[in-house]
Amino acid sequence: MDVLFCPCHMQGTAAAPASKSEAHRRMICAGLSEGEVTLTGYMESADMAATKRCLTALGAQVLSEGDVLTVRGGSVKPGFMPVLDCGESGSTLRFFVPLAMTLAGGGTFRMHGRLGSRPMDVYRDLFVPHGADWRMGAGADGSAELTVYGGMRPGNYELPGNVSSQFVSGLLFALPLLEGDSTLTVKPPVESAGYIRMTIKAIEESGIRLEETAPFAWRIPGFQRYHAPSGSLHGDYSQAAVLLCAAALGHDITVTGLAADSIQGDRAVLRHLADLGATVTERDGEITVRGGDLHGAELDMRDCPDIAPMLALVCQLARGKSRLTHCGRLRLKECDRLAATVEILNRLGGCAKAEGDDIVIQGVDKLRGGVTLEDYNDHRMVMLAAVAASVAAQAVTVRGVGALDKSWPEFLRVYESLGGRTA
Repeated sequence: MDVLFCPCHMQGTAAAPASKSEAHRRMICAGLSEGEVTLTGYMESADMAATKRCLTALGAQVLSEGDVLTVRGGSVKPGFMPVLDCGESGSTLRFFVPLAMTLAGGGTFRMHGRLGSRPMDVYRDLFVPHGADWRMGAGADGSAELTVYGGMRPGNYELPGNVSSQFVSGLLFALPLLEGDSTLTVKPPVESAGYIRMTIKAIEESGIRLEETAPFAWRIPGFQRYHAPSGSLHGDYSQAAVLLCAAALGHDITVTGLAADSIQGDRAVLRHLADLGATVTERDGEITVRGGDLHGAELDMRDCPDIAPMLALVCQLARGKSRLTHCGRLRLKECDRLAATVEILNRLGGCAKAEGDDIVIQGVDKLRGGVTLEDYNDHRMVMLAAVAASVAAQAVTVRGVGALDKSWPEFLRVYESLGGRTA
């Protein structure tokens, strides 16, 4: 379905959707635990559905009703090689490879969209020398398929810090379950450190012990078991960044449901908006942003790449020159987000370019709009186009918005409830 996003003024209050990153982690901890765990504030999306499927494939029972998710841990049938459909979720794929090796001696992982082209050699190079059989190919429907045979063994594991933090998290989930102690070391510089801290918080709250012997180096005892608690999921700074950046561009939007003590890396959006000259106010669980006289700045995206496209839009309408650094990981998402962000801004009448892993932007007074954009099969590109259209001189058509189902199926409803105009 093509959607025409029109210039408009948005105002009102919206609740941030549940954190997708936290939900992945707490669902997995619940699925590895005995007994029943209930998580409230849950929001269904394509990525969440992928993690539910993979938990079920490993023996857990998962039921969602409204915003309540109930998980009962289980075990894989002996001698059963599970098939885990990861959809287009990179987090799901990378979290579950070590878990399937640990719990079932391997598995077949189905991938859709661009997921099959995203790097997995970190695991291949880690596991194959220790006897695992690693086969990448295509399934009956033509989608990419990875089959891994072999179990995880306790030992000393080392990863470079410039790879996705999802590989680190995958090992952190699995190593405590092994029949022996292990160490895990991540060599600096470490990217997306906030996501690693989220994983550690989730497993420690589930009764897992690990000792940090040096920055990003841990001794992890084996023979442990998960005991995940029930509770509520926090709001997502990554999705809320869309509304907070829209507010910085002149819309009167307040966002609720975001914890002030959150360790989510994307909470950096507040600091970055302040660096661009916006006024950020936090009070009683509500966050309000006012733009005012925005000016260019240099923003480091190393630990928060997902919010780079929206911040690039704010930079495009700020006075002077801006540079978003360490954006290389954007190339490895649902689309090449670095190239797509630059292309979208320029087609709308902006002035942006890629310089290596940086996005360099010269501010303009107004975006023209009046163009038709592809959806890039990427939820973040659709949201970027929607907010850009709201402050452009002319409407913008986006060819298909189905990609929103991946992370925030309710985005259009929230957008329109605040006064966003579509046709």
